[in-house]
Amino acid sequence: MGRPRVGIAGISLEASTFSPALTTTGMLAPKRGQAILEAREFWAAGGALAEAAEWVPVMQARGIPGGAIPLDDYLSMKAEIVSGLAAAHAERPLDGIVLDLHGAASAVGLDDLEGDLAVAVREAVGGDVLISTGMDLHGNVSPRFAEALDLLTCYRMAPHEDWLETKERAVRNLLDRLALPAGERKPVKAWAMVPVLLPGEKTSTRLEPAASLYRRVAEVAELDGVVDAAYWVGYPWADEPRNHAVVMVTGDSAEGLPARVHGARRGDLGAPPGVRVRRAHRLARGGAGARGRQPRDAVRHLRLRRQPDRRRGR
Repeated sequence: MGRPRVGIAGISLEASTFSPALTTTGMLAPKRGQAILEAREFWAAGGALAEAAEWVPVMQARGIPGGAIPLDDYLSMKAEIVSGLAAAHAERPLDGIVLDLHGAASAVGLDDLEGDLAVAVREAVGGDVLISTGMDLHGNVSPRFAEALDLLTCYRMAPHEDWLETKERAVRNLLDRLALPAGERKPVKAWAMVPVLLPGEKTSTRLEPAASLYRRVAEVAELDGVVDAAYWVGYPWADEPRNHAVVMVTGDSAEGLPARVHGARRGDLGAPPGVRVRRAHRLARGGAGARGRQPRDAVRHLRLRRQPDRRRGR
């Protein structure tokens, strides 16, 4: 196999649904074509990954934190991304896609922008194309979003001193999988919802408990058979069902896939009974549907115990 053919697209925004302000397409300053590559040194001309793939940059919109995107603006950007990737795939099949996202974008009238976009991209290019993303740890990972993508990772530092390193890691994860034989490329994923949501100022990795927690994430990522490990603390400045913490681990096989990185600093690394493990972008029986429906036993909370209410004797 020669160089892989990889599409690039995305919408990156941290949007508060409590703000009356709106973030328009113009404020997101979409880049297209070569301008997308020039914005990241690792795949710009002369960069470490510049010749690692045939890059097909479509459209990348990125803005500073603000309010939600007007629905028509989002749908227009989504249409450009999906049609651009579909056209590139029809011209000559794409091997992979880098979907460059923050994880906490919102559009008026939608409660899972990234999930909506990821599903549309997946439907446009089919199941054989590997899709990778590197996100903010304050992003959100809904079941349908996790289902639609193959490789997911996020920052391990807050403040986000490792943002560029994470973006490059997401690309390298994709390239490493594409170097494998076609039948071995799809990773296995473990996804677990953690019913916790904390404001960003309480999740600095320079302080405990986040400092120890994210050290453990890095340790899990280095274990044999693990492709990547990530912990999203979620985004508290939006009122959406997906806003909560999530643990994900991707690896070569389901056996022993370590997903239990949440909880006590001395907790073990074995996958708890209720963690959902499945082949990338495919759902096991009883998993979430395309619209994010979940059976009651699909996911169990990690290392959280309900304390008795002594005032009521239970």
